[in-house]
Amino acid sequence: MAKATPEICIAFYSRSGHSKRLATKLAEELHADEVEITAPKYSGRFLGYMRAGFDSVRQKGALASQAFDTLKKYRHLILVGPVWTSYPAVPLRALMRQGDALPQAVSLFLTSGAHSPPLKAFAAGAADLGRPLIATGVLPNSAEDTAQEDRTIAQFLLELKEQDALISRN
Repeated sequence: MAKATPEICIAFYSRSGHSKRLATKLAEELHADEVEITAPKYSGRFLGYMRAGFDSVRQKGALASQAFDTLKKYRHLILVGPVWTSYPAVPLRALMRQGDALPQAVSLFLTSGAHSPPLKAFAAGAADLGRPLIATGVLPNSAEDTAQEDRTIAQFLLELKEQDALISRN
C-alpha cells in the first residue's frame, strides 16, 4: 500500500539547530513533511548573528531564492523557528508575508533563548500573515530534552487538534 501524502508541512528555519530539532520532533509526531527555509545571509557565527539582529530590529528581510509554491498543497502549515529581538526570525516573517501562497491554516511554534517575550512575536506573525494563527507554541532552548519540552509539545498538539476540529465543523 502506498504511503498517503501528508496533509501537514513543517517549514522551519534554524540558525543554531534548536528549531531544526523541534521541527523534526513535530514532523515525526504529526507524520508531516519537512521543508527547510534557508537564509545564507544569516549563517556564520558572529556576522550572521549581527545581521539577523539588525534585520529583525528593522523588521526587514527577504527570503533567499527558494521556491515555496508547493506549500499551498498542504492543509496545514506549521512554521518553526527562533524568536529574534521579540519577533519571529526574519526568514519566517518573509514567508508569512506571502500569505496567499500559503495554506489557510498556519500555526507558529517558536524556540527562544527565553529573553524575548513570545506574545509580541505571535502578534507580529499573525499581522505578517494577514490572518489569525491556528495554534502557537514556544519552547525555551533551556527546556530541550526535559519534561517541560514534552508538556509544551503535547499542549501545542492538543491546541492543533482542537482548532482543526473547529475548522472542520465550519
